[in-house]
Amino acid sequence: MVEPLDIDESQLIDPATVPGELGEDKEIVLPAPGRKTAANPVWVAKAEGIWLNTLAKQAWLYERPIVGGKPTFRALGTTSLKYAKEERIRRIAARRTGVEPTAKKTRDSATAGDAIRLYEKADYPDKQLNQRPAPMRDSEKNNCSMLLGFWDNVRVGKITAATSDDYRTWRIRKLKRKTSGTRTVDLELTTLNNAFLYAERKEVVSHNPLANRPKYHDKKKVRHCREFMPEDADELHERAAHLFGRSQSVVLGFQYLAEAYTGLRTCEVLRWGSGKYGTFTPDQKCMRVWRCKGQHLVNPYCTVHEGLEALLVAHAKWHNHFHPASPWFFPSPKNDARPVSIDLLAHALALLPGKKVTSHGGRAFYVTVRRSHGISDSRIAHEIGHTTGGSTLASVYGGVPPNWTDGDGPKLSWLPTRRPAWELMPLNFPL
Repeated sequence: MVEPLDIDESQLIDPATVPGELGEDKEIVLPAPGRKTAANPVWVAKAEGIWLNTLAKQAWLYERPIVGGKPTFRALGTTSLKYAKEERIRRIAARRTGVEPTAKKTRDSATAGDAIRLYEKADYPDKQLNQRPAPMRDSEKNNCSMLLGFWDNVRVGKITAATSDDYRTWRIRKLKRKTSGTRTVDLELTTLNNAFLYAERKEVVSHNPLANRPKYHDKKKVRHCREFMPEDADELHERAAHLFGRSQSVVLGFQYLAEAYTGLRTCEVLRWGSGKYGTFTPDQKCMRVWRCKGQHLVNPYCTVHEGLEALLVAHAKWHNHFHPASPWFFPSPKNDARPVSIDLLAHALALLPGKKVTSHGGRAFYVTVRRSHGISDSRIAHEIGHTTGGSTLASVYGGVPPNWTDGDGPKLSWLPTRRPAWELMPLNFPL
């Protein structure tokens, strides 16, 4: 930012006293500081409110605002008269709102929009400045786009809990679907919090004003994945049978059962076929897997129990018959050189008739089956990659009935009492 020039007003000639009108052939001049004559002019008026310093090395154009009650010269940042006029108009409009556009930006004068755009430019890094997974980056991008509609010009020093309350009201009014919207508000404010954390680290803002932000979604209304899991193997395969009923969604049927039989997330099972993931130990009792969220070293294997073994046998026959050249366990129906899209299973399950089930509900099914056999939560936690000793399982998947831990649980089966879903494929090849 160009510093204002300190010029004694008593040494300048008021342009209004200069004979003639400002036009193409007329110029209003001010004398050089320290001189009482119009000879050797320094400041020449090139247009209304726009001045040229004739002694400057470059033909920069200036405006003549009153800042802090004192007239001063401020550079318009251009030598083009056209752009100088546009910039002067922009600054006049800003000053009418009480904002001095030429003031030096400090960390206290930065806006939430400055923090959001800095976060966008850095491609939404996490707390360790590492790149987030692609789906998370897309989510952060969408949230930032919405946040700018409200927060763009809100100064960091003016943000309070009441500002978050105002955003909640503003955001809920814009929702189109029939929900309370509070979960959406919390997720978007989390993105704004991430932006402030990054901006504070880069010294763009002096503090994170959302560090103690209010939460708007009632925890009692949170619906966990256990609410969308099949109750037993029969229901699991009844849900999967809808996917096996069409040739284009057979791959999703295998994927859904694989998630339920291993407790892995969608992004984790879709890595099978890339390098060492999806390979077996020499005794064929364990499969090498990858786990997201930095959990891949907690337990890099999953156990091949009877249900998973039967699934893998059927999958191998189907894969060898229809996708023999694909390295992926779950190849895309449109291009088997690539794995199936990460969100395709969730979309397909949402369209199934009857009881609602979700992809993550398969993880809850795995936990429930293991618990029914009297396996401790601490052991199950390590089986699905957790290091919390089972506390997360209790909060997400609910408590365990006391008789289950004593070995008197229902001992749920991995396989259905009826035909497994993969035998219902309308495909002409032998299983």
